[in-house]
Amino acid sequence: MKKVMGLPTRAETLSRFFEVWSVPEPSTEVVQTREAYGRVLACDVFSLVDKPVVRASSMDGIGVKSSVFTALPLNGSVKALNEIAAFWQLGVDYCRADTGDDFSDDFDAVIQIEDVTILPNGGIRFAEDMEKGIVSGWNVQGRGAQLPKGALIGAKYAKINACDISALSIGGVAAVVVLKKPRVAFIPTGNELIPLGELPQRGQCVDSNSYMAKYMLEEMGAEPVIFPIVRDNLDEINAALDEALKECDIVVINAGTSKGGEDFSHRVIAERGVISNHGVASAPGKPMAMAVVNSKPVINVAGPSVACFNGLDWAVRPVIAKALRQAPALRRTVKATLTKPIDGGQGERFEAIVRIDLEKTENGYLAHPVSHRNRHTTDALKADGLYVTKIPPEPASIGDVIEVELLR
Repeated sequence: MKKVMGLPTRAETLSRFFEVWSVPEPSTEVVQTREAYGRVLACDVFSLVDKPVVRASSMDGIGVKSSVFTALPLNGSVKALNEIAAFWQLGVDYCRADTGDDFSDDFDAVIQIEDVTILPNGGIRFAEDMEKGIVSGWNVQGRGAQLPKGALIGAKYAKINACDISALSIGGVAAVVVLKKPRVAFIPTGNELIPLGELPQRGQCVDSNSYMAKYMLEEMGAEPVIFPIVRDNLDEINAALDEALKECDIVVINAGTSKGGEDFSHRVIAERGVISNHGVASAPGKPMAMAVVNSKPVINVAGPSVACFNGLDWAVRPVIAKALRQAPALRRTVKATLTKPIDGGQGERFEAIVRIDLEKTENGYLAHPVSHRNRHTTDALKADGLYVTKIPPEPASIGDVIEVELLR
């Protein structure tokens, strides 16, 4: 994607930023394995135990003495075997040995239960088509066959999922060393903002972005630190930034990014750090800035809710991923047929991140573009997915099939 009118693309913006930010060595902590879901391993993890500890049956069946079979005529003739097995006793001549079970050392082979009928007197009758040639170790897993002690069960920088929790538990690992979650400050700014719970008066609006940011940051693997509303005042913004830099690893300042009379946020970070860009060829959210202040990322995302989401999504998410030694997660996509045209962006200058409502039909998905300008803000926020136009624009018409990133 080429650069247009001097503004960098999203990819160029991130590339510039990562050139000026040196990713610090991560801090670590120990957490209980049962609470480690979603965390990132700080080192390789190895099994502390063998599974099975001694041996185990590899299927549901009965444990038997292989010597009985090898001693029979024709090496285990079923007819000859049944004449003897009819009088076997549980615990003396055989035992139950279900899948994964340890069983008495008196028995050294397992016959699957489908080949066995247990008689009313406790004796056994074997199926006529039962496999022959039963020897010691038949259907028996040896020590560590499923998992040997010392086997790698968790790789450094792997993000732990539900199956990993199971694997670590099987290996007897009760606690793991993980990367600490990066603490991310979110500072809402604006004279017009009021807290949720207050009734907005003329010229006021509720600070909703803080709540959106909190849960987006948690989903990204960070520990959000949501600051109180900061007024459009240089001293207040500087003070909030000082506190955030002291407490947190990454700072996100919301609003004050453009050219308005009270847009102070980008001025503050430009004066105090190395700013890698101000403005991006992507909308909504064009007036945003990325900088490094006191060796920490400071990202100034635009104020409107949809623009704020975009900045958090494409700019903040990769920074958190880099801190956690992860690649940014890719969303699932679906193909969908447009029901309204998309003009391809704002002229030749920007890509457009278009919100899409999806409708499932017998013939596939329909894509209904949702304008963040001409409809209620909440309509755009509730949309099912995203479609990003190209630079230079390639208009999409009714009936065209587009690829939609799923938000739901």
